[in-house]
Amino acid sequence: MRDLIIVGAGNAAREVLQIVKDINKVRLSWNIIGFIADTGVDIPALTNGKFEIIGSINDYHPKENEVFTCAIADPVGRKYVINLLRNRGAEFINVIHPSVMLNDYCTLGEGIVMYPNSSIGPNASVGNYSLIQSSAIAHDVIIGEYSTISSLCGILGGVRIGRLVFIGCGAVLIPNIRIGDGAYIGAGSVVIKNVKDTKKVFGNPAKLID
Repeated sequence: MRDLIIVGAGNAAREVLQIVKDINKVRLSWNIIGFIADTGVDIPALTNGKFEIIGSINDYHPKENEVFTCAIADPVGRKYVINLLRNRGAEFINVIHPSVMLNDYCTLGEGIVMYPNSSIGPNASVGNYSLIQSSAIAHDVIIGEYSTISSLCGILGGVRIGRLVFIGCGAVLIPNIRIGDGAYIGAGSVVIKNVKDTKKVFGNPAKLID
């Protein structure tokens, strides 16, 4: 059994900790060593002294038998940290809650995190190092690497989502639209038109905010 390090110490990190614990209840998969972070919440206090921040991301060097999962919601920050650690030899594994519904014909990259009750439809594709927080991904959706899909989103059939995209809680994307690299979709938005690279949209229907 390999040792698991959770990267980050914010709210997402505590959620990912529970996902890993739930996986271990079904099938003992990893030995949870602790967290590495440069900033964040008081992990020891908030886990009743069970878990510690064992080091800084900037200073940490992977050890033999260690694997990693990244619990940083911001796509740009997640990419930076993952690349930093991968350049030092870190291996990032998929952490997928046992309740997730994966279609037999979907495709998953590496280093993905999926929260409870998410679903991935037929022939959908989730890119490397993406974070899916309890949302429904329909058939034939493509999600680019390092993207974040927040909780309770509905990503409908045929949607194409670029790299480093952030989609806020409760957003709905109608079928077959395109979301460009680095775009930001505000919480609760209903997106009915394509969104270009790096643009931010918010509202129902979603409109540009910058």
